[in-house]
Amino acid sequence: MRVLRKALSWCVCAVIVLAPTRPALAFDSTTTSALVAQAVASYPACSFWHPSGTCFFLHCTFFGCSIRTSTRFSHFNPDLVVSTYHDDVTHPWPEIGVPLAAGSRGLMSSLMAALVASDSGGTRARGDRTDQQRKFRDGDAIGHPASMLGPCPSAATSFMPYFQSLADALVWRGFLPTELIYPATYIPGMREVGVWPLNSWGNVHPRTGELIQQHPVKNAAVLSQRIADIITRSSPHVYYPLSSGGVTSRSGQIVWDPPPAMEGSPMGGLWQMSAPSITGCHVFGLPELSPFSYGDFQTSSTAGYAYTLWRPYACCRIRGIFLYAITTGLW
Repeated sequence: MRVLRKALSWCVCAVIVLAPTRPALAFDSTTTSALVAQAVASYPACSFWHPSGTCFFLHCTFFGCSIRTSTRFSHFNPDLVVSTYHDDVTHPWPEIGVPLAAGSRGLMSSLMAALVASDSGGTRARGDRTDQQRKFRDGDAIGHPASMLGPCPSAATSFMPYFQSLADALVWRGFLPTELIYPATYIPGMREVGVWPLNSWGNVHPRTGELIQQHPVKNAAVLSQRIADIITRSSPHVYYPLSSGGVTSRSGQIVWDPPPAMEGSPMGGLWQMSAPSITGCHVFGLPELSPFSYGDFQTSSTAGYAYTLWRPYACCRIRGIFLYAITTGLW
């Protein structure tokens, strides 16, 4: 399965270059240059960059050994663009997302043609329907074009497709009930975006594309949280994993990778809307103390939403054999 995931990711990357695109409405979508500009402009407010301690290394030569140090830094980094959308042609990041969706549809059609052929069309409720709160959306997670913006090397690769719901159609559309193995699927309040039962936007499990949520922006937020949860944990989905947790070396630095995505916790990732509007960085599900609800006046006419996921990193320059670190910062 892991080999299949890797093969799919490289094939889809190739299709991005070759496939034609049909852009969504300009005022409801974003572009690569706009995402980069947004990340650069938001970095001072969203990164929380700060010195966070000291790393100690053992440095040895023919003349003996000594202890060397380097400063430890921490910051949030724009790792992913997570998008949800009604259908392929209304993808909120059309120059990348539309050909990615088209490539996934073509790659998977030979394996499950009947399922992939059934797209998310029809989820805009007709006036005579009584289940208007039940919505289905497709979605994907793509490496942010500015993922290497911060001084700590990111685990994410720019433009890398980490998740595409068409490739994961069997689970994302509920044909395989694999999400039933998680207790949170059955227990209300166990994994909720918001505070259950007073201010719940929706449940993280089951991690499928269907959700009962009347507000379209909150709907997109919960589905985005589900996608981030899938790719930062071991899960029975088709995806390319994004490294989470632990200490590793990358680009000449010791790096503390972010923990898996978690709702309601800044350390589980900060979200910033990139389309159709641009917002500040926040966690989903914060209490609503005003007459207005989250996402009011930010509704997309095409039902496509894109969020930048900022994740917390820490790092220090390697100066020998790593011994330990003293942490004095926020993380």
